[in-house]
Amino acid sequence: MESAEHAELKRVASAWLRVVDACGLATEVRTAIPLWRADVAGWLCGDGESIASRERLSRRELEELQTPPSAAALWQDHDPLRRLHLQAGAVDLFGDPCDAPDRAAVQRMMSGVTTVLVECKVSRADFLSDRDDLERAANEHRRLRERLDRMHRELLPRWEPHLQRRGESLFNETDGWDTDRSRLQSVREARRDERLARLALQGRVKFDRMARWRLADRLFLCCTTGVVQASEIPAGWGLLEVTRGALRLRRAAAPLASPALRRWRTVLAVQRARGRTA
Repeated sequence: MESAEHAELKRVASAWLRVVDACGLATEVRTAIPLWRADVAGWLCGDGESIASRERLSRRELEELQTPPSAAALWQDHDPLRRLHLQAGAVDLFGDPCDAPDRAAVQRMMSGVTTVLVECKVSRADFLSDRDDLERAANEHRRLRERLDRMHRELLPRWEPHLQRRGESLFNETDGWDTDRSRLQSVREARRDERLARLALQGRVKFDRMARWRLADRLFLCCTTGVVQASEIPAGWGLLEVTRGALRLRRAAAPLASPALRRWRTVLAVQRARGRTA
C-alpha cells in the first residue's frame, strides 16, 4: 500500500512537470522494461530546455498546483498527441492517436519530443535498495554461478549420474544436467542462491539500467531532503529535492537522447496510464 509521503512526492513531481509545460503526464506509468513502472512520467514538445527553467517552486505555488486528480489539467485543451500525428501525416482527423503509425512517421513525430521519468523515494532504505552497485551485483552472481557449475562437475557425476541429459552434444562430458531433480541439499541450496543473485542483478540495479538503456530523455529522482547525498545521485540522473514544502531542482538531468521508438512507447504509456485514472 502506498504511503502518504510517497503519494505527496508524486503530486509534487506532477506539479513540477505541469509548470515546465509538459504536454502530457501521468502516474504509475509502465516503462519499456517489463514489470518496471515510473512513479511519474511525462513528455514535452521541444528539446527539454524548459525543464531547467524553473529551479524552484515555492510551497504556495505547489499548493495551488496540487489539485485533486479528477480536476487536474493533466493535458491542454487540445490533444497534443493527435496534433503530433497530424503534423507527421500519420493519421487523418478521424483516426485514433494510439494507433501505431509506421516507423518513418514515429521518427518525424518524436524528433521534437522530450520524455521524462521521475522516481520518488521517501527514505534512504528505499533509495539504496535500487542503488546497488552493478559491478558488485554482477560479481556476486558470477561467483554463485561458478559455484553451481563446480558442483555440477564434481558432485552430480558421482552421486546422481542418472540426471545427465545424454545426447545433447557430441561428447558425453559436455552434456547438460537436469539439476531441478537433484536431491543433494548442497546443490539445491546452490541453485537457490544463484537464482536469488540473478534476480537481484536483474531488479536491484534499476537506476543504472534506466540510464544505460535510455528509457527517457531525462531521468529524475524526487526525494525529501537528506534521502540522497550529492555524491550518490546515479549517473545520468537529476535530483528534485523537496524541503519545507518547496521544491528545488538540485541537479539537472543529463540529456540521454532516448531512441525515437522508445520515446513513442513512453508517450503511449502516459496516454494509457492517464486513461486508467481519468
